[in-house]
Amino acid sequence: MANSYRALAIAMVICMLFLAGCGSASNDVPSLSNTGKERAATSTTDTADIASDNEAKMMEFTQCLRDQGIEVLDPVVDSEGNVGKPQLVDGSAMGKKQWGPAWEECAVHLEGFTAERKRVDVSEQLDGFLVLAACLNDKGYDVDEPTAETLQQWQSEFKEGLNWKDPATEKDFEECVAEAGVWGNTRGARK
Repeated sequence: MANSYRALAIAMVICMLFLAGCGSASNDVPSLSNTGKERAATSTTDTADIASDNEAKMMEFTQCLRDQGIEVLDPVVDSEGNVGKPQLVDGSAMGKKQWGPAWEECAVHLEGFTAERKRVDVSEQLDGFLVLAACLNDKGYDVDEPTAETLQQWQSEFKEGLNWKDPATEKDFEECVAEAGVWGNTRGARK
């Protein structure tokens, strides 16, 4: 029985030492309990800093355009923190010749600006282009099927294999585009 108490006492001492080591408040010893929170806080802070910096740069750019006589609206920040470029005030009849030089002069304020983009659902696009490829193949054209990895390259390369001088090809292409629901403007799509 004495051995049982001794074994129990040793086990308790080991557990207490282990718990004391894990609960250390020392900055010299890394703690597993705070790692996730600190990473999340750092990531959120970094993202917020970038968004704030981008917004400040775009506001400086916008003010510079206004100083050049270009009437623009304030830039819009979307729900994901992406900062849009300023738009001309409604009813403005300015063309690129008028605002182009001001834009170039003010571009210095955009140095280091990080443009964000919304993520595109490639699977939805891929589905449409698979329908397009199948439709063209059904009409007798030899068109490879795209994959998620090759979709961007496929969009430009498959068109090279079509005879655009033949009116039937253009008609078939427009029918397949309509069926697939891709490229709203087929004339721009085939170029």
